[in-house]
Amino acid sequence: MIIDFHLHQNLHSSDSRLDLVQAIELAKSRGLSGICVTDHDDLGYTAFAEKISQQTGFKIFVGVEIYTLDGDLLCFGIDHLPEKRMSAQDTIDFVNARGGVTIAAHPYRNNNRGLGDKMKEVVGLGAIEAYNGRTDAFSNFKAGMTARALNLPLTGGSDAHTNEEVGNFATRVLHDVETMSDLVYAIKNGLVEPVRKEDIRLETDINENEYIRAI
Repeated sequence: MIIDFHLHQNLHSSDSRLDLVQAIELAKSRGLSGICVTDHDDLGYTAFAEKISQQTGFKIFVGVEIYTLDGDLLCFGIDHLPEKRMSAQDTIDFVNARGGVTIAAHPYRNNNRGLGDKMKEVVGLGAIEAYNGRTDAFSNFKAGMTARALNLPLTGGSDAHTNEEVGNFATRVLHDVETMSDLVYAIKNGLVEPVRKEDIRLETDINENEYIRAI
């Protein structure tokens, strides 16, 4: 199954123009099995998303993109946020202690919002986002190579804020996912791989030029 792991909707992400119902229809039409709503520092959409998921029969998982003192982390499997902004390590520990998982979002994006080489220092990070739809090709490539070097799973997400972006990049999950617990299990156990909208797999031995052409 293929899930867009990184998407923002307009009620809880002020920089997004994306309506959830529209996003679902677009995701279906583009062959996705589900989406993850990951609004900025906000889990307020959880109850509504669960209701819409039940009504539509389409899988919607609500995570959150937490802006740590070191950069952004996609966090899944938690039901509340830290009381204050913390370091990446403290945020990872917070999420792991509650049975969740973290993904370094767009780690090398040139806007001071990624963890960058801090990924090499933290302990307990679940995965690295190697395909991000709003990040340039070389920065995505560098994220993928760092994930390989650290032996961490790679994921993909559109980081969609508009209709056109939904599903541009996503994650193939090599495990049946019905619940958030299933999703967390798949990430923690490396049962994930990033894909672009044409569903081209990122090969382990792909070189830099091939990767950039693929995007």
